[in-house]
Amino acid sequence: MLRLTRTLLVLATLALGFAAPPAQAEDSRLVRLSYYGYLGTLQVGQIDLMIEMAPGPRPAKDYNISATVTLSGAYAKMVPFQWQGEARGGAGSKNVLPSSYQSQMDLLGNHESMTIAYHPDGQVDAVSTPPTVEARLAREQGLGLHTMDPLSAAVAIVDTVLRTGGCETSLPVFDGARRYNLNFSSVGPDVVERTLFSTYEGQALHCAATAELVAGFQANAISSSFYPTKTDLWLGRAVKDLPLLPVRVLAQSRMGLMRVELVQATAVASAAP
Repeated sequence: MLRLTRTLLVLATLALGFAAPPAQAEDSRLVRLSYYGYLGTLQVGQIDLMIEMAPGPRPAKDYNISATVTLSGAYAKMVPFQWQGEARGGAGSKNVLPSSYQSQMDLLGNHESMTIAYHPDGQVDAVSTPPTVEARLAREQGLGLHTMDPLSAAVAIVDTVLRTGGCETSLPVFDGARRYNLNFSSVGPDVVERTLFSTYEGQALHCAATAELVAGFQANAISSSFYPTKTDLWLGRAVKDLPLLPVRVLAQSRMGLMRVELVQATAVASAAP
């Protein structure tokens, strides 16, 4: 079950990868996004976001993105679990520069948190509570140098898509213990059809992602193909006048077919300036 929750977190990061970061303009609005995660045909989790977004094709300069991941149904009863994350930073003309990241996970009555602060020279300060061997080794090896957190990587992906019209980018990611690269490529225009799992149908941009695991991962998890070797993502206009949003994520691993489907995308209200 622990592996299932970690896989869901990986897919949640990829799903968030194309959620536009919040805006600071007067005409920005709050958007509620909800996704269901499935293993085969069984719903195993839910991803919820509340993002401040501006109409138009580009995100704003500053961002503050947050997410919550929980298990669903029988899984929630068997394994009490919740993960929350938030990242802040700025999106420049060519890249994204994170300033802070924090996450916390509650699993089986145990609480873990991670806080990362970023410096202009590429150095990072990562603190885990309680202290873990993985975080200490990552700090000693300097794994966080010139990297970004998973949620800031999400902002960087959407920024690439909105600036260039394609998904081609490679992002160095560090979550405080694990270091990996996310490599994205464009597949092309596609049409998403509604299924029993989803609500969206219509035109979409199809992208592919692969993860290059650099350090901090258990050897048996890598050798057993626990992590997906390839993930497919589809982006569509789920909310009128707003940038593309992730509407479907599919990934195949040893655990089976994992999918994340958009089930709600609602413009809640205009955000206060």
